[in-house]
Amino acid sequence: MLRLVILLLASCVCSRVYREYHLIDIPKSWDEAQAYCRENNMHLATIGNRDDLEMLLKMTEAIGWNKITWIGLKRGTEFSWKWSVGEPENRALYTNWAAAAGSGSCGSMAVDGKWLADTCDSKLGFICKEDLDKGIGMLVVSTEMSWREAREHCMQRGTDLAIVRNQIQNQGLRSMFNASKAFWMGLFRDEWQWSDRSDSSFRYWYITQPNGDGSCGSFSKSKIWDDRFCRNRYPFVCHTDPTEVRHGEASVENPAGREDFP
Repeated sequence: MLRLVILLLASCVCSRVYREYHLIDIPKSWDEAQAYCRENNMHLATIGNRDDLEMLLKMTEAIGWNKITWIGLKRGTEFSWKWSVGEPENRALYTNWAAAAGSGSCGSMAVDGKWLADTCDSKLGFICKEDLDKGIGMLVVSTEMSWREAREHCMQRGTDLAIVRNQIQNQGLRSMFNASKAFWMGLFRDEWQWSDRSDSSFRYWYITQPNGDGSCGSFSKSKIWDDRFCRNRYPFVCHTDPTEVRHGEASVENPAGREDFP
């Protein structure tokens, strides 16, 4: 079977380190796809943060890719609390949980600055994270939404829900919001893990996903992620170890030697 491999490289303003993505147009189950990547000294793709996502989406859109495609995300068995923004802010190293925090899977900040484990469908206001590199400041939103709706609102703005690294930031964030109400932060817990054992917490699920009808992650024409049955057979994306790439670089490989390769 002929193999189509696209080497996807970053486009950036300056020299930075990115993963290199390889799009493999051979339908395989998730486990077969993982094995293929490893046999070729790669990993089934980790998407570590919004920059990785945007890079991958731009490259797939450039070639008109519209197939369901495996990525390296699979449901595991261990839960942990993470920041939704992804690399490098993956784990919640600083925490400020209330004594009776609750048992939900999405993190909010109470009126006293303590953290609560709320049900993700609860409706709360929220704060979007600033991104100084992109000239985006903090945004306080009093309109009440579910955690996923709140995060989608932030992502449409080019950022993510707010994170807290220490007590000073915790106090600062609390002071920004209505003092009588709790609000969402970018804290969540799940059991999904990357094939390369990366600790990246970045997720880009469709608003109703994962809905429990599969244990392996994919993206489709919409480029938003879905959980699917791992035995299904789809093309997939591998990545090689991160390398330094300069602005404007991109390449396409045709190792199968196809004369009709576009």
